[in-house]
Amino acid sequence: MNTAACAILDGYGEGMAYQSYLFQDNTLAPISNSLPKYSAQSASLGNFYMQICKLCGFGLFHGEEWKVMGLASYGKLDQKVYELLSPLICVEGLDLVQPDIATSIAIYQELANYRHQPGQSYLNVADLAFTAQQVFSERVYEYLSALHAVTKLDSVVLGGGCLLNSATNGKITEHTPFKHAHVFCAPGDDGNSVGAALLAYYQDHPNDNTTRALQSPYLGSSVSTKHRQTLQQFCPTAQTVEHTTVAKLAANFLAQGKIIGWMQGRAEFGPRALGNRSILADPRSESVKDRINAEIKFREAFRPFAPSILSDYGQDYFEDYQDSPYMERTLRFKPSVITKIPGVVHVDGTGRLQTVKREWNPLYYDLIAEFYRLTGIPLVLNTSFNVMGKPIIHSIEDALAVFYTSGLDVLIIENIVIEKNKP
Repeated sequence: MNTAACAILDGYGEGMAYQSYLFQDNTLAPISNSLPKYSAQSASLGNFYMQICKLCGFGLFHGEEWKVMGLASYGKLDQKVYELLSPLICVEGLDLVQPDIATSIAIYQELANYRHQPGQSYLNVADLAFTAQQVFSERVYEYLSALHAVTKLDSVVLGGGCLLNSATNGKITEHTPFKHAHVFCAPGDDGNSVGAALLAYYQDHPNDNTTRALQSPYLGSSVSTKHRQTLQQFCPTAQTVEHTTVAKLAANFLAQGKIIGWMQGRAEFGPRALGNRSILADPRSESVKDRINAEIKFREAFRPFAPSILSDYGQDYFEDYQDSPYMERTLRFKPSVITKIPGVVHVDGTGRLQTVKREWNPLYYDLIAEFYRLTGIPLVLNTSFNVMGKPIIHSIEDALAVFYTSGLDVLIIENIVIEKNKP
């Protein structure tokens, strides 16, 4: 991709929480916004969503916007709430604007009548979540449509925390004139480190015109030999198998209905587990969602799980299929496959998918391919290897702690296999 429109949509920024750019010949040129920096009228889509998070009863600074997205699928449009939310953030050209402070306060005071109450089921605010998600998505599409009108380009590159909203991402090409949308594996604040490194590199290599391939997300820590020796010492039931048999063994466990803690290679960069620090399960089971939420993740029952699917079969399982290498977009399953894989189908018939290609992650690809050979299903259930409120595991100690304090059946770390309750 040599030329693309670019947009940043975030919660906070240096003066503004959004900006647009033109990318051409490895350089970024800002597209001017009309509002001055620090304008009282300058709005933030991220802040808008945070306020919804609070109204729904979730943590404002705890990264619980995911919960709003998951809950939204259980709701429907509330016209009164829609009319209240709509003026809170609007698009004017390439600017986001909000009403004056007094008007905003009055609207939020009225919205308080719809907020989640302590002890109340979260499903009671599902309509609020759905309606807010609708408004948020509309504003994103309006902004990107305005950007397309300026650039006339087919491709858009997107960054900022708002682009962690996979439900919105999955419909960008449907609701805007852009034909291709690219979202990095870490579009939030953590991705700034990669941007800073690239900026420094191009300052030192201004004439570098190398064409870049897909950026691997597997940039984190790996398991050391010393730690593996410790694992075998303190886990007498641990079994070391040949590296060539790990994928086949794991696929057999999944086909038997066992849930696996899977730790391989280098950890993922960004908030998604992409097959190296994952909890894996058989998507054919209708009860597996409840089991993982209640016995392993210890989180709300309405939270969905992702399908990791072999790229060659994406078109067979999803409508308007798009590659999603970083699990960054949600797409709708084809009705004909839903009963085959209930474990990864959300209540609204969608799934936040991860596309898997062998060149991106050979071992994970081989595992899913072996599962396909055994079951005829070219995807597995994938969720992050952690429990609610804790970061994704990075050390062997983390993995063992989750394994022995949760309902996981099997732990596979590189080529070491531990089965729970095995004599």
